[in-house]
Amino acid sequence: LIGFSGAILTKIMCDAMNRDIFNVLFGGLNNAPVVKGGDEGPKEHTETSVPAVAELIVNAREVLVVPGYGMAMARAQTAMGELASICRSHKINLKFGVHPVAGRMPGQMN
Repeated sequence: LIGFSGAILTKIMCDAMNRDIFNVLFGGLNNAPVVKGGDEGPKEHTETSVPAVAELIVNAREVLVVPGYGMAMARAQTAMGELASICRSHKINLKFGVHPVAGRMPGQMN
């Protein structure tokens, strides 16, 4: 029973990624061709703060939130819901972007 439930989950994930289950199990990865061009090198890390992020959100027209495991572990569902309500009441278009596979964790963000 446990093995079969894993097979069902694998099939659901393949459907979410638009990949054939046989290709995932027996084929190679769908590798994209290597892009040749100038490598910009390492990017510089930029620190931020809560007031700086709050100002960015206030001045934004659209906000995309990608919830993840850290947000779930911090139990930030209620705070995120409140932020979404505040943004929407101030005519800020707030959307949630969910990875087709990682976003399928049962109950991750309720």
